[in-house]
Amino acid sequence: MDRIECMRAFVATVDANGFAAAARAMRVPRSKVSKQIQALEESLGVQLLLRTTRSLHMTEAGAEYYEACRELISALDEAEQRARSGLAEVQGVLRVNAPMSFGLTQLGALLPKFHAQHPKLELQLVLSDQQVDPIKGGFDVTIRIASLADSSMVARQLAPAPRVLVASPGYLQRAGTPEHPKELAGHAFLNYGYLQSGVSLQLSNGRETQSVHVTGPLHANNGDLLAQAAEAGMGIALLPTFIVEQALAHGTLVALMCDWQAPPISINAVYPTARRVPMKTRAFLDFLKNELAPSAA
Repeated sequence: MDRIECMRAFVATVDANGFAAAARAMRVPRSKVSKQIQALEESLGVQLLLRTTRSLHMTEAGAEYYEACRELISALDEAEQRARSGLAEVQGVLRVNAPMSFGLTQLGALLPKFHAQHPKLELQLVLSDQQVDPIKGGFDVTIRIASLADSSMVARQLAPAPRVLVASPGYLQRAGTPEHPKELAGHAFLNYGYLQSGVSLQLSNGRETQSVHVTGPLHANNGDLLAQAAEAGMGIALLPTFIVEQALAHGTLVALMCDWQAPPISINAVYPTARRVPMKTRAFLDFLKNELAPSAA
């Protein structure tokens, strides 16, 4: 058997979550893909995939082997590409996962510019506010906006993501304008996440840090939705500036207590560990770093 082609079939099947979809992507019969993976399992002496009539899942050995295959194939493709062209031309498929708000407000404008620089690269963007597993999702790059500590992945900080407390003029007229963190306890707070009993919010002005328990009528995992609720006068929200900058400029939202800052978070690119980062991944990370950093001051 051609082991490399069998590896490609295995990776394509996992990425497509099925034999039929992988066969279509590879433009080969479904039976060929199935036979290639079966031959791979027989040569290894382990089961890589658990097959049912409706789903396909990797075994523990399969998940580990999948990562090794992806890294090997990526390095091989890059080496062949360089040998054919003699140039470091970026091509292939780049799968990216990002939060919904960041994708709509930032990537929507940036991706056409990136594509113009690398026209032979196919971009597959999946927007989701769920904490997806980059490995299981088959993503080359996952954008996360948080403070990260994930030893199984490599995280590269692209830019800081400053946050600001905001509320609508109508809400402030009705409920009053808080001037100190302790006053937030008496306000309706719009929380990011699913917590039902409120959250402990920490704010610092450089000299002291205040912790206040805030509660409110809405918990959501999407920043755009929280911003819309704040604009409608539902309460106060703590959101990244890239989500609310237009509302602040138009006056539909007002920034509160600007001397008090929440713990810093950043825009991070997370990608699988590898001895050699694929050229397509490196190009995308460098592009985002250059585009986002200047506007993050």
